[in-house]
Amino acid sequence: MAQRQSEPSPGQGFGRRMRHLLLPGIHRMLAAGLMAAALATSAAAVQPLPSAEAPPALVPVSRQVLPPLAHARFCLRHPGQCAVRGGSPQPAGSAQAQLAGVVAINLAVNRDITPQADGTVQGIADEWRLNAVRGDCEDYALLKRKRLLDLGWPSASLRLATVLTPDGTGHAVLIARFRGGDFALDNLTNEIRPWRETGYRFLKIQSETDPKAWYSVAAPQAGGGLS
Repeated sequence: MAQRQSEPSPGQGFGRRMRHLLLPGIHRMLAAGLMAAALATSAAAVQPLPSAEAPPALVPVSRQVLPPLAHARFCLRHPGQCAVRGGSPQPAGSAQAQLAGVVAINLAVNRDITPQADGTVQGIADEWRLNAVRGDCEDYALLKRKRLLDLGWPSASLRLATVLTPDGTGHAVLIARFRGGDFALDNLTNEIRPWRETGYRFLKIQSETDPKAWYSVAAPQAGGGLS
């Protein structure tokens, strides 16, 4: 049989009334703090864009080269992802809306894919996959590119690139062109940076006119490194 609860003392009743009065305000303060933190995280995910007067920082290309073999195999499996997608060179919408879309997709993909090297996936040394749940750098880049294409971005503004990190490790990023410059979307950081400020040595990049074609990067440059 359940025991009957004892009557609260006057002191207990006063304390209960105070909690009822104070808790809603405390909850509102906590919610406001969490919202401010979320906005700060989103704002910190991208560095300031160059001013309109600044010269555009575009990845310079040299001569056409063989595409990465894994990308050639990817195009055979997903021809739609390697076809030319038309549209304005500058995606529709305001510059702020474009930036918000890029930031949101970069953060979501970096969060949703669990890092896993290709060698641990069915014993395949290098496999570029779409919609991967677990994967490595190029799988992140491919999914970001797909989602931006689905938003109406033209293929000319979304190019995969292969690079070397400061320690000499091979890596891949997505280069998105907007507001007159080329910016790197990277699974190793949530920041979206001008390509020259990544700290990477750029090797190859997709063609603007044919996503199946690749070019070497002229005079590869590295910036100040990742922070």
